[in-house]
Amino acid sequence: MSSSRFDELERRIRELRQNFLPQEFDPTGDYEDLVYEQTRAFRVLAHAEFESFIEDRVIEVIDQAVSGWKVSGSIAISLLAVVAYRESAPAIPESLSEAAAKPVKYPALEARIEAARADIHRYARKQNHGIKEKNLLRLLLPIGLQEADIDSGWLSATETWATARGDAAHKGAKMQVKPDPQNELKIVNVVLGGFRDLDMQMESK
Repeated sequence: MSSSRFDELERRIRELRQNFLPQEFDPTGDYEDLVYEQTRAFRVLAHAEFESFIEDRVIEVIDQAVSGWKVSGSIAISLLAVVAYRESAPAIPESLSEAAAKPVKYPALEARIEAARADIHRYARKQNHGIKEKNLLRLLLPIGLQEADIDSGWLSATETWATARGDAAHKGAKMQVKPDPQNELKIVNVVLGGFRDLDMQMESK
Protein backbone atom coordinates (compact mmCIF):
# COMPACT_ATOMS: atom_id res chain seq x y z
CA MET A 1 0.00 0.00 0.00
CA SER A 2 1.35 3.43 -0.93
CA SER A 3 1.94 6.24 1.54
CA SER A 4 -0.26 9.32 1.77
CA ARG A 5 2.66 11.34 0.42
CA PHE A 6 2.83 9.17 -2.69
CA ASP A 7 -0.94 9.46 -3.16
CA GLU A 8 -0.48 13.22 -3.10
CA LEU A 9 2.25 12.95 -5.74
CA GLU A 10 0.07 10.79 -7.97
CA ARG A 11 -2.81 13.28 -7.74
CA ARG A 12 -0.50 16.14 -8.61
CA ILE A 13 0.87 14.37 -11.68
CA ARG A 14 -2.70 13.77 -12.87
CA GLU A 15 -3.45 17.47 -12.41
CA LEU A 16 -0.40 18.47 -14.43
CA ARG A 17 -1.37 16.06 -17.18
CA GLN A 18 -4.86 17.60 -17.35
CA ASN A 19 -3.59 21.18 -17.25
CA PHE A 20 -0.67 21.00 -19.68
CA LEU A 21 -1.04 18.10 -22.12
CA PRO A 22 -3.64 17.60 -24.88
CA GLN A 23 -6.67 15.60 -23.81
CA GLU A 24 -6.30 13.58 -27.02
CA PHE A 25 -2.96 12.97 -28.71
CA ASP A 26 -2.41 13.46 -32.43
CA PRO A 27 -1.37 10.14 -34.04
CA THR A 28 0.86 12.05 -36.46
CA GLY A 29 2.69 13.77 -33.59
CA ASP A 30 2.21 17.16 -35.21
CA TYR A 31 1.22 19.95 -32.81
CA GLU A 32 1.14 23.72 -32.59
CA ASP A 33 4.05 25.45 -30.87
CA LEU A 34 1.90 26.12 -27.80
CA VAL A 35 1.55 22.37 -27.18
CA TYR A 36 5.32 21.92 -27.22
CA GLU A 37 5.72 24.79 -24.78
CA GLN A 38 3.13 23.26 -22.47
CA THR A 39 4.84 19.87 -22.74
CA ARG A 40 8.12 21.43 -21.62
CA ALA A 41 6.27 23.03 -18.70
CA PHE A 42 4.77 19.64 -17.83
CA ARG A 43 8.25 18.10 -17.79
CA VAL A 44 9.72 20.78 -15.53
CA LEU A 45 6.80 20.78 -13.09
CA ALA A 46 6.57 16.98 -12.94
CA HIS A 47 10.29 16.84 -12.15
CA ALA A 48 9.76 19.32 -9.30
CA GLU A 49 6.99 17.13 -7.88
CA PHE A 50 9.16 14.00 -8.02
CA GLU A 51 12.06 15.79 -6.33
CA SER A 52 9.83 17.16 -3.59
CA PHE A 53 8.26 13.75 -3.03
CA ILE A 54 11.50 11.82 -2.52
CA GLU A 55 12.92 14.49 -0.22
CA ASP A 56 9.77 14.57 1.92
CA ARG A 57 9.48 10.79 2.02
CA VAL A 58 13.09 10.21 3.07
CA ILE A 59 12.72 12.71 5.91
CA GLU A 60 9.46 11.09 6.97
CA VAL A 61 11.07 7.64 7.12
CA ILE A 62 14.05 8.73 9.21
CA ASP A 63 11.94 10.86 11.56
CA GLN A 64 9.66 7.89 12.22
CA ALA A 65 12.67 5.67 12.88
CA VAL A 66 14.19 8.09 15.39
CA SER A 67 10.84 8.54 17.13
CA GLY A 68 10.36 4.78 17.33
CA TRP A 69 13.78 4.35 18.92
CA LYS A 70 13.09 7.06 21.50
CA VAL A 71 9.70 5.61 22.44
CA SER A 72 10.40 1.87 22.44
CA GLY A 73 14.11 1.40 21.85
CA SER A 74 13.40 -0.40 18.56
CA ILE A 75 16.09 -0.09 15.89
CA ALA A 76 14.70 0.30 12.38
CA ILE A 77 16.87 -0.44 9.36
CA SER A 78 16.71 3.22 8.37
CA LEU A 79 18.06 4.30 11.75
CA LEU A 80 20.95 1.87 11.50
CA ALA A 81 21.69 2.98 7.94
CA VAL A 82 21.61 6.72 8.57
CA VAL A 83 24.20 6.34 11.31
CA ALA A 84 26.31 3.89 9.27
CA TYR A 85 26.39 6.20 6.24
CA ARG A 86 27.29 9.30 8.20
CA GLU A 87 30.54 10.59 6.78
CA SER A 88 32.09 12.13 9.91
CA ALA A 89 31.49 10.30 13.17
CA PRO A 90 32.95 11.73 16.42
CA ALA A 91 35.66 9.74 18.16
CA ILE A 92 35.00 7.39 21.08
CA PRO A 93 36.27 8.71 24.45
CA GLU A 94 38.97 6.83 26.32
CA SER A 95 37.27 7.30 29.69
CA LEU A 96 33.89 8.21 31.20
CA SER A 97 35.38 11.27 32.83
CA GLU A 98 36.67 12.49 29.47
CA ALA A 99 33.23 11.95 27.92
CA ALA A 100 31.57 13.90 30.75
CA ALA A 101 34.09 16.72 30.52
CA LYS A 102 33.83 17.13 26.73
CA PRO A 103 30.25 16.31 25.62
CA VAL A 104 30.63 18.28 22.39
CA LYS A 105 33.70 16.31 21.35
CA TYR A 106 32.32 12.99 22.62
CA PRO A 107 28.52 13.13 22.20
CA ALA A 108 26.31 10.43 23.72
CA LEU A 109 24.35 7.99 21.56
CA GLU A 110 21.21 10.12 21.29
CA ALA A 111 23.23 13.15 20.21
CA ARG A 112 25.00 11.07 17.55
CA ILE A 113 21.68 9.83 16.21
CA GLU A 114 20.25 13.35 16.15
CA ALA A 115 23.34 14.56 14.29
CA ALA A 116 22.91 11.83 11.68
CA ARG A 117 19.24 12.76 11.30
CA ALA A 118 20.18 16.43 10.94
CA ASP A 119 22.65 15.51 8.18
CA ILE A 120 20.01 13.75 6.08
CA HIS A 121 17.54 16.59 6.72
CA ARG A 122 20.13 19.12 5.59
CA TYR A 123 20.95 17.22 2.43
CA ALA A 124 17.31 16.67 1.49
CA ARG A 125 16.17 20.21 2.20
CA LYS A 126 19.14 22.29 1.12
CA GLN A 127 21.69 20.29 -0.87
CA ASN A 128 19.74 17.92 -3.07
CA HIS A 129 19.06 19.28 -6.54
CA GLY A 130 17.37 16.62 -8.61
CA ILE A 131 16.43 13.00 -9.15
CA LYS A 132 19.43 11.79 -11.11
CA GLU A 133 21.17 8.62 -10.00
CA LYS A 134 23.68 10.38 -7.73
CA ASN A 135 20.87 12.33 -6.04
CA LEU A 136 18.68 9.30 -5.46
CA LEU A 137 21.48 7.12 -4.10
CA ARG A 138 22.52 9.88 -1.72
CA LEU A 139 18.97 9.91 -0.35
CA LEU A 140 18.01 6.24 -0.47
CA LEU A 141 21.09 4.35 0.73
CA PRO A 142 21.29 6.25 4.05
CA ILE A 143 17.74 5.17 4.91
CA GLY A 144 18.41 1.48 4.41
CA LEU A 145 17.64 0.70 0.79
CA GLN A 146 20.36 -1.39 -0.80
CA GLU A 147 21.67 -1.24 -4.33
CA ALA A 148 19.77 -4.42 -5.25
CA ASP A 149 16.50 -2.80 -4.12
CA ILE A 150 16.70 -0.13 -6.82
CA ASP A 151 15.76 -1.04 -10.38
CA SER A 152 18.77 -0.14 -12.52
CA GLY A 153 16.69 0.12 -15.70
CA TRP A 154 14.29 2.54 -14.04
CA LEU A 155 17.22 4.49 -12.63
CA SER A 156 18.74 4.84 -16.09
CA ALA A 157 15.43 5.96 -17.61
CA THR A 158 14.97 8.49 -14.83
CA GLU A 159 18.52 9.80 -15.33
CA THR A 160 17.87 10.33 -19.05
CA TRP A 161 14.55 12.06 -18.43
CA ALA A 162 15.98 14.25 -15.66
CA THR A 163 18.75 15.34 -18.04
CA ALA A 164 16.09 16.29 -20.61
CA ARG A 165 14.33 18.26 -17.89
CA GLY A 166 17.55 20.21 -17.36
CA ASP A 167 17.59 21.11 -21.04
CA ALA A 168 13.96 22.25 -20.87
CA ALA A 169 14.68 24.40 -17.82
CA HIS A 170 18.01 25.91 -18.88
CA LYS A 171 18.11 26.05 -22.68
CA GLY A 172 16.13 28.19 -25.09
CA ALA A 173 13.42 26.51 -27.15
CA LYS A 174 15.48 26.84 -30.35
CA MET A 175 18.17 24.64 -28.78
CA GLN A 176 15.74 21.85 -27.88
CA VAL A 177 14.11 18.96 -29.68
CA LYS A 178 10.34 19.41 -29.73
CA PRO A 179 8.96 17.06 -27.04
CA ASP A 180 6.17 14.73 -28.06
CA PRO A 181 3.44 15.09 -25.39
CA GLN A 182 2.27 11.47 -25.63
CA ASN A 183 5.79 10.14 -25.20
CA GLU A 184 6.44 12.63 -22.40
CA LEU A 185 3.43 11.33 -20.48
CA LYS A 186 4.57 7.75 -21.03
CA ILE A 187 8.01 8.47 -19.59
CA VAL A 188 6.59 10.40 -16.63
CA ASN A 189 4.34 7.44 -15.84
CA VAL A 190 7.38 5.15 -15.89
CA VAL A 191 9.20 7.46 -13.47
CA LEU A 192 6.08 7.63 -11.30
CA GLY A 193 5.82 3.83 -11.22
CA GLY A 194 9.40 3.53 -10.02
CA PHE A 195 8.76 5.99 -7.23
CA ARG A 196 5.71 3.95 -6.25
CA ASP A 197 7.92 0.87 -5.88
CA LEU A 198 10.45 2.82 -3.79
CA ASP A 199 7.66 4.27 -1.65
CA MET A 200 6.41 0.78 -0.80
CA GLN A 201 9.91 -0.40 0.02
CA MET A 202 10.42 2.56 2.34
CA GLU A 203 7.41 1.41 4.36
CA SER A 204 9.52 -1.46 5.68
CA LYS A 205 12.55 0.67 6.59
